[in-house]
Amino acid sequence: MTIGCRDLISDQAIYDYNPNFSLKTDYTPASGSIAAEVARQNGLACAWVNQTSGELIELSVANLPAAHSTRLKNELVTSSKSVPTYNVEGYFRVNGSSGEAQAFADPYWIVAVSTGFFEPGDAAPIVAAAVKSLGR
Repeated sequence: MTIGCRDLISDQAIYDYNPNFSLKTDYTPASGSIAAEVARQNGLACAWVNQTSGELIELSVANLPAAHSTRLKNELVTSSKSVPTYNVEGYFRVNGSSGEAQAFADPYWIVAVSTGFFEPGDAAPIVAAAVKSLGR
């Protein structure tokens, strides 16, 4: 990926989502997390932190080969719910205490995770901003 976190989600877009969030510049994905998997795919992993609660929004994106993307999509069909409102192929599931949105704006795989995502619509503005930044 040749863009940075502020290019993926602008300061204005995160402010519009919730003005209490700011970029966590020292973010490193937890080992074994989906963000770490995206980073292993030569992707970008970012996080924004709620200045009051400490809650994170983790957002990662990778440019995937078509075969890898198709395999992930096929897995998500059986393990999550389809989300047509993401305006790209999208899925949502609750994984432990976090909501996890995955979207495919081919060739990009976008993943947004947060304990504040209770349903697909909670992640929609974040996914939409990322899709727009990627030119999709």
